[in-house]
Amino acid sequence: MNFFAPFIRRPIGTSLLAAGLTLAGAIAYMLLGVAALPSIEVPAVFIQTQMPGANAQTMASTIVAPLERHLGQIPGVDQMYSNSSEGAGFVRVRFTMDRSTDAAARDVQAAINAAAADLPAGMPTPPQYFKFDTGQIPVLLVAFTSKTMPPDKLFDVVNTLIMPSVKQIDGVSRVQVFGGTPHAVRIELDTNALSSKQLTANDVSNALNAANVNSPQGVLSDGATQMTVTANDGLREPEDFAKILIAVRNNVPVRLSDIAKVTSGEQDQYQAAWFQGERSVTMQISKRPEANSIATAEAIRAALPRFQSSLPADAVVTPIFDLTQTTQSALHEVKVALLISIVMVVLVMMVFLRRLGPTLIATLSVPLSLAGAFVVMWTLGYTLNTMSLMALVLCIGFVVDDAIVVIENIVRHMENGTGPMPASLEGVREIGFTVVSITLSLIAVFAPLLFGNNMITKLLREFSVTLAAAVVISAVVSLTLTPALCARYLKHDEADRKVSRWERALERFDRGLLGTYERALDWAMRHRRVMRWQPLILLFATFALGFAVVKTAGGNFMPDEDTGMLQAEVTADANISPDEMSRRLKRVGDMMQNDPSVADVNTILGSGNDGAAVGNSGLMFVDLKPKGSGPEYRKESIKEIMERLGKDYEKLSGVQVFMSPVQFLGGGGNNGNRGQYSFQLISTGGENLQPWVMKLVRKMRTIPEFKDVGSDFDVVGKQQMLQVDRDSAGRLSVGMGMVDSALYNAFGQRQVSIIYSDINQYWVVLTAAAAQTLSPDALLNTYVKSATGVMVPLSALAKIAPVATPTTITHQNQLESADITYNLPPKVTPDKGNTMVEEAVRQLNLPEGIRMDFTGTNQRLKDAQSNGMVLLIGAILAVYIVLGILYESLGHPLTIISTLPAAGAGAFLAMLITQQQLTLMTIIAVLLLIGIVKKNAILMVDFALVAQREYGMTPVEAIRQAALVRFRPITMTTLVAMGAALPLAIGFGVGSEMRRPLGIAIVGGLLVSQLLTLLSTPAIYLWNHDRKIRVARRKHRRMLKRRYKVWLKIRKAGGHPGIAAEAAPT
Repeated sequence: MNFFAPFIRRPIGTSLLAAGLTLAGAIAYMLLGVAALPSIEVPAVFIQTQMPGANAQTMASTIVAPLERHLGQIPGVDQMYSNSSEGAGFVRVRFTMDRSTDAAARDVQAAINAAAADLPAGMPTPPQYFKFDTGQIPVLLVAFTSKTMPPDKLFDVVNTLIMPSVKQIDGVSRVQVFGGTPHAVRIELDTNALSSKQLTANDVSNALNAANVNSPQGVLSDGATQMTVTANDGLREPEDFAKILIAVRNNVPVRLSDIAKVTSGEQDQYQAAWFQGERSVTMQISKRPEANSIATAEAIRAALPRFQSSLPADAVVTPIFDLTQTTQSALHEVKVALLISIVMVVLVMMVFLRRLGPTLIATLSVPLSLAGAFVVMWTLGYTLNTMSLMALVLCIGFVVDDAIVVIENIVRHMENGTGPMPASLEGVREIGFTVVSITLSLIAVFAPLLFGNNMITKLLREFSVTLAAAVVISAVVSLTLTPALCARYLKHDEADRKVSRWERALERFDRGLLGTYERALDWAMRHRRVMRWQPLILLFATFALGFAVVKTAGGNFMPDEDTGMLQAEVTADANISPDEMSRRLKRVGDMMQNDPSVADVNTILGSGNDGAAVGNSGLMFVDLKPKGSGPEYRKESIKEIMERLGKDYEKLSGVQVFMSPVQFLGGGGNNGNRGQYSFQLISTGGENLQPWVMKLVRKMRTIPEFKDVGSDFDVVGKQQMLQVDRDSAGRLSVGMGMVDSALYNAFGQRQVSIIYSDINQYWVVLTAAAAQTLSPDALLNTYVKSATGVMVPLSALAKIAPVATPTTITHQNQLESADITYNLPPKVTPDKGNTMVEEAVRQLNLPEGIRMDFTGTNQRLKDAQSNGMVLLIGAILAVYIVLGILYESLGHPLTIISTLPAAGAGAFLAMLITQQQLTLMTIIAVLLLIGIVKKNAILMVDFALVAQREYGMTPVEAIRQAALVRFRPITMTTLVAMGAALPLAIGFGVGSEMRRPLGIAIVGGLLVSQLLTLLSTPAIYLWNHDRKIRVARRKHRRMLKRRYKVWLKIRKAGGHPGIAAEAAPT
């Protein structure tokens, strides 16, 4: 029974079904979103906390640690990382991949609520959380500049009016505003005047709270009307605050202006930003994990003109650091590669088929398969991204293969005199099982990727599903529409048709090539005992070549891409003043801006609108010029630019600059801005990490292969420890709370009161005058009012001592940890870098209580190395099981799988020659080669089995006939697959760094496998048959021996002659 006969006999109906599929695919294509990579939702939640004026130890012990204890009790927590610094802290909780981000966020909120009782009462705001996309950088930065509006006013407009509107844009998760802080009334106390008036900072704080209130006053009503009661209880302007009566001394009122300078300013003076060297306010926008980055960025860009009305006429709004622009360029290049692949495939088919009709019929499978894939992608919520588009490029070779095999079989029958319709029916009947076997075994290759639940399988899932969908649609089209069109439109060649010169040349070439192959095939079949060792030898060669690739070119999780974007962190001494840090940061930014390869630079000092300032560090977001020739372009790669700039920055004194390239798939560690690669030292037994981290960093800095080595302990801040004599404090009736409050009021930029405006709220910030915080002696000159009302200087009950302490404290899964980051020069691979890190750690002889873990890109590389081989073995086993079920044999699947080592050896040989790294792209290439190469073996084996079963051929005749008949379609399909991969292998345009290794490995694997497996497959098929005969003969001989022994026993026992005769061996 021919299941596909009804479709073949009804070409019009079949064609209309194909037209409907094409229309549905076109609509699905227009509805598909666009992204750089598949959406990989790693369930993670980020918790932000603030306590202005608190040091890192206070943040870690009183705020972060209680949060960690409660967060650690949530089910499904995979990893928890925290960072505590001056005035701010955060906890990042990553959950197992099977957790929903929304459900995890609800659990986090419950844990924060449960921890509230353990947190300090003085926190200005409770901890805030948001869903965190672990694999993405901010989707867009927007720089606001104005020559007429002061930075604090510009920040206020952006933060108050523009930021809420941006947060409402679909896909936006978090918006941060850098470059300033909201408007505030700043009160700078004169501590000398305070003490002369017998006042303390606590007295001023209490007076401000009492003088500036905003509460309801009630209503008046006479029964018929009603009116509200208001009072001038709230203050807004600095002049109003300056008139506040603090106390009366000797019948003389003491007002705030007598003891302090009251000005209009910013909440935090330690934050600033510059764009192109001009003061700016920068908005950083992050997307939700599930949101489409390009759609989100386009929506933000479309909304920016609406915000211009809120800004001064001279204000300039500039979108910068937009990775989606690079993404769109990269996707455009992949689409160009797709079109080139289609052209290459059509040309190859035209050369082999030599007739326009069969070529056009085979070509129809391409748009139909792509249309079906688009429908499946839209149904599953996939996007057009680098991975799915590469799958579409490569699937062209697969989808045309099926059509070629069917058409070639039909044409062969027609050349033997059969009519078009009978030839189509018979051709599909013969080849149908083969096509189904090829399709099912190809889907089996990607089965491990469809059901895995780790980073690699999620990243490759869209690739595998898209490719599998296209192949399934191709198989259906090849067995229905293709033969229907062949039956309708293919005709026998006319007897008097004139053969062109190029057709005669191709015919002679075909005959010569087939003759050469026939002679080689006969030799291989005669020497099949030798040829049987070829797969084993090639298997060893595959491992040897793979090892050589790792040793020479190295390994990486994903190929390093030149996105044209850099991030940099600039650090200085922890005790540097904000003004001096601003000067140094601006100098570094100007050097970057003046580089001929740089397009624009955005420099940021401090933190954003939801964090505290870090006065000794700054960030730079750098857009490079596009690659090309001319003054508007750059010639160097991003790594070459980093290496050159790094040498220039090494000459600067007083700052360290850590640069890292921006990748489509974020890879940095917990300090991702410092370096592209990172690892951690974790104290599991209470060991002090600092000395060991510093030793390791010093050692790594002596190794020339490591660049920009940095750690959490690079910047150690100087602190003044106030050592209070508790006995003296008790005698003077001064409690520790009084001391802390006095210090915080005087030196902590304390937010002591709130100013309410019509649309926003502002703080009143209390601090000591800058001139009175120059020396540690200012601490001892601070007065505290005792419980008895006596003014007590801190010098009467305390002394000070300088101490050195880290400016940040990090925890990994509630254990003390420290991050170490570094970069590598262009010729050093990440895999080699990992090996050198492990060697440096080994030489250090860390104590048992300290362990080392890789993070970021290094962690992904390790995961890829451990999971990649599992995926390949799983794919081979899945193919074997499917083929064993289809052929009801244990031996024939081994014959088919024996072709795989040749493909692997060819892939690694091509990578070794071109010096391509061993990456995730290599795993994809090998998986694809498994599908392509075993297809060729299936074509031979299936033909041979049918010839033996239906035509009574011997195994030698059957496999020889199969190899000769299938030589042409196998060669054609291999060249078609190579033609489809060739545009990727050549590598052009943005993003070619990711596509090129995939194309090179496929082309190399196909080339070597085509040369070797056409000979080895028939030889192994016959060797397998010979083995079966030998096994059968051994079984027969053993049976004869058993029967002979039985006959002897019966004869010796004098048994009946008839029974003895029956038992006798024959």
